[in-house]
Amino acid sequence: MFKLPKLSKKERAWVLYDVANSAFILTVITVLFPILYELVFMAPHVSDGIAKYIMVGGEEVLNPAYTSFWEDGSRIFKYLTSFIALTVAVFSPLMGAWSNYRGNKKKFFKIFLTIGIIGGVGIAIPGYDWVILLCLFTISSLGYNFTNVLYDAFLVDVTSEDRMDEVSATGYAWGYIGSLVPFFVGIIPYALVTFGILDESFSHLAISFAFIISIIWWGYYSLPIIRDVDQTYNIEQVDNSLGLSFGRLRETFKDIRKYRMIFIFLIAYLLFIDVVNTVIRLATNIGGDLGIGSATMLGVIVMVQVIAFPSAILYSRMIKKFGGKAMLFYGIFVYAIAVFIVYKITIDTTYLMWVVGAIVGTAQGGIQSLSRSFFAKMVPVEKSNDFFGFFSVFGRFGGIISPFIIASFQASIGINQAVLLLLVPLGIAAVILIFVKEGRVALVE
Repeated sequence: MFKLPKLSKKERAWVLYDVANSAFILTVITVLFPILYELVFMAPHVSDGIAKYIMVGGEEVLNPAYTSFWEDGSRIFKYLTSFIALTVAVFSPLMGAWSNYRGNKKKFFKIFLTIGIIGGVGIAIPGYDWVILLCLFTISSLGYNFTNVLYDAFLVDVTSEDRMDEVSATGYAWGYIGSLVPFFVGIIPYALVTFGILDESFSHLAISFAFIISIIWWGYYSLPIIRDVDQTYNIEQVDNSLGLSFGRLRETFKDIRKYRMIFIFLIAYLLFIDVVNTVIRLATNIGGDLGIGSATMLGVIVMVQVIAFPSAILYSRMIKKFGGKAMLFYGIFVYAIAVFIVYKITIDTTYLMWVVGAIVGTAQGGIQSLSRSFFAKMVPVEKSNDFFGFFSVFGRFGGIISPFIIASFQASIGINQAVLLLLVPLGIAAVILIFVKEGRVALVE
């Protein structure tokens, strides 16, 4: 389905893994798992007669009693999102150092891919309470995230420095459009439930079907990278590779402090990617808190994917014209505008979420792909795995701050004002980025 003739065999295999895992992030993490979690968490209350919507003055509105119970469940999910990001952040540097040894990168990639897929299949099985469901979601998410740490580090193994921006952007672009294929196939049963053709009692089974389709897609399009991509930069395997990896980890941390420009960029990256990751992972959850229907959020998310495909390609071309740093500023500005519009959304202006989706779509894939290639062109090639371990640390911590902020302040100041606080990390990131220089950096003694 994805010929991609302009890419080499290795580049194509690497890009196809973005096609593979994007199906999981779209179908499971972004769209349907939050809906499934709400169904399972609220099932006991619904069985007690607490409906999600009630009629007031001839209009259907959210039931305050339902919302009151669901606030706890929503807050738990936001904290769990932070916990998953923290766990990946803590262990990524060790995995980066350990994967430097010959054969380890692909071996670890296959291990975590298997964990992610097994956990995903577990989520699709009906009958769990919400605690077990969240445990399985955590297992699958950890497998997905750790696999992505290694996938990002493979970029230096599959292409040359002058093609990194283009290849990285191609991965995100085809990931966005490719993920829509299993999504549209898998969503059919749930759409039938949403439009009343199937009874609501089929909701869980319909969501499970979509999960299975996305997981099969994830596994199938992972095969090319397993078959065609090998670790180019490595060191010889030794008996005590884990122990030596801890030593390499300490040395890399010292090096990061010496490579001052890399460290400065990572701080900026931590702050702006935190908001980007939060928008991706909590879009459906936040939309529900704003009173936006699941059908509307589904439409918005699909629109983002469609817009993000050409936008990511265009983004890579604009990098050649304006430079990577300027385009990072553009991405930060776009997200700042999106956050402000979300702040203005009320129950009467839910249509603004379509505007947010259109704006975010122009920058989402671009700022992610550019961050990856921008960093890859900064670090010493021979230490790329080590440095990408730390890149993942900052990227995964960029998924802790914003969910924690929203979860902590939502109850006291409301969801709109809590989301508005995300302007703070975006603003600080923009200021720090001013001091970053592009290109390979030299060691500062």
